[in-house]
Amino acid sequence: MIGIYIRVSSATQVKEGYSLTAQKERLTAYCKAQGWENYKFYVEKGLSAKDTKRPVYQNLMKHVQEGKINTVLVYKLDRIMRSIGELDNMLKILEKHECAFKSATEPFDTSNATGKLFIYLVGALAQWEIELNSERISMVLEEKVANEGIWPGAHPYPFDKDPKTKRLVPNEEKTKTTLKMIELLKKGYSTVRIADYLTKTNNDKAKWHHNAVIRILRNPALCGDIKWNDKVYKNKHPSIIERDEFEKIQQILEDRGRTRHRKVKSTYLFQGKLSCPSCKKPLNVNRFFRKNKDGTTYQNATYRCPPCAKSRNFYRAVSETKVLDALYKYMQTVDIKYDKNIEIKKETPDYIKRLEVIERKRQKYQRAWANDLMTDYEFKKMMDETRDIYDELKEKAKNYKEPKPINVQELKNIIITFNENFKGLTNDEKRIFISTFIRRINFKLIPQKPLDPRNKEGRPLIKITNVEFY
Repeated sequence: MIGIYIRVSSATQVKEGYSLTAQKERLTAYCKAQGWENYKFYVEKGLSAKDTKRPVYQNLMKHVQEGKINTVLVYKLDRIMRSIGELDNMLKILEKHECAFKSATEPFDTSNATGKLFIYLVGALAQWEIELNSERISMVLEEKVANEGIWPGAHPYPFDKDPKTKRLVPNEEKTKTTLKMIELLKKGYSTVRIADYLTKTNNDKAKWHHNAVIRILRNPALCGDIKWNDKVYKNKHPSIIERDEFEKIQQILEDRGRTRHRKVKSTYLFQGKLSCPSCKKPLNVNRFFRKNKDGTTYQNATYRCPPCAKSRNFYRAVSETKVLDALYKYMQTVDIKYDKNIEIKKETPDYIKRLEVIERKRQKYQRAWANDLMTDYEFKKMMDETRDIYDELKEKAKNYKEPKPINVQELKNIIITFNENFKGLTNDEKRIFISTFIRRINFKLIPQKPLDPRNKEGRPLIKITNVEFY
């Protein structure tokens, strides 16, 4: 039996003569001309041929494998397949089950090498055409994002999308929830704890997941930007938070990502904050309990770097109490010498400048192509010539962060607040303060003489050398 596969995916194809009725008439006439009377139509409506996730196509191939079909007939190759990889798979299945493949409008003969080469060439051209159309649609969307600020696709939390302008507008209730997320993150909550909190207190979702929290907090839409095709277009819609606040959140998430926060009841003041003097990575924390001579129990925490301890680069564990004492001394003696904000000289790296030049070139090619000033072949050739260096520079640029000015008054306020109030806080309040304002603490150990002459060395003194604030 002949299996006749017919597909129409758009109204445009109907205008071009590929309507279901037109294909049926032409293919019925073709069968009669060949003297074939035993045939069955497999009709697919409204689906693209870019992949094989099509129910009617799958049913056709099932019947081929069951031996019910000995010839697959199409009006044209691109009606059944536009991916060269999927075409290869289909032809192998047909060959395995001794099923022929024919096109009513193309002279395919898969029984010889030349015929197979020809069908693969046509398949490759069909795939190239669909990819070209995809690039064209993507480019049009990119123009609308850059110039009109439209949001492509479904709107992200906590925004709605204006039905007329297609631009994002903040949703009042969801904005409150997002600001609560940010508040909890800055207090030291992990994204897992934030998700648990939202599940219990918020009605937006039945259950929040920490990945959803991360996705929301990572989205530059919060500060009015749109990220599209690995590019960020700034200030395209109303923001939820200021840009500086968004950058601070990204820094907190990045720092937390490097440190594994254990879900425990104890309060670790400096978890993820102390840098190893040897390798500069965050120290691990461990809490311990001891008994006093009177039978009472006390607890403390120590911080150490297991990799450096193993290699004997930095093998000591430092006490949380001793670090806290050292922090008191540092904050009391730190001197902010400047009266005005410190503007850091912005020197754009050479690879960023080169990337910008190449991006402008590629944009010119796109505009010329979109306005029919160059052929598809010329456009592809120009884009291919710059693709390797463009990808290389773009990868480098991912890790570049523009230096920010130092807000001297803000630093002074943090230090004054610390010195006036920190000692009176509870342990949990101290942890929240450190988590909110301190990003990293660098220190060194100063050797001391032993108190007991029987010991070779005394306990080293912890001296904080620098505190990096958010």
